[in-house]
Amino acid sequence: MELFDVNIYIYAHREDSPNHDFCLKRLESSMNSGKLFGYAPLALSGFLRITTHPKIFKTPTDLDTSMNFMRFITEHPAGIAVTPGRSHWSIFTHLCHRYKPKGNLIPDVYFAALAIESDCTWVTTDRDFSRFSELKLELI
Repeated sequence: MELFDVNIYIYAHREDSPNHDFCLKRLESSMNSGKLFGYAPLALSGFLRITTHPKIFKTPTDLDTSMNFMRFITEHPAGIAVTPGRSHWSIFTHLCHRYKPKGNLIPDVYFAALAIESDCTWVTTDRDFSRFSELKLELI
């Protein structure tokens, strides 16, 4: 099952993104493949935080439009919410000890642990995830 990073949602949603067409097609391909796909509620909250932020975008996305995009993901019949399970924290702490992340890399470790625990392929444009050898990764 595929699980998408915040950046994929942002690029798929924001038409002013240079990666918009590619990420939108990639996301729709997964959603319409006939297979289940995962979404992390925390990634969707990150999408909402970023797309509506007036210091990130000259013209941020209005809240209702961003919420509608999230609803498009969460109400899709093939979508499954992927949330931390019983071993998430132990995987997270193992990755922290092994890779020694700091600052902005901590959320990457959290998402890597989520994908590892749920046996998902993490789909992202962020090359920082390639450091996690345990992670099934698709860099686009």
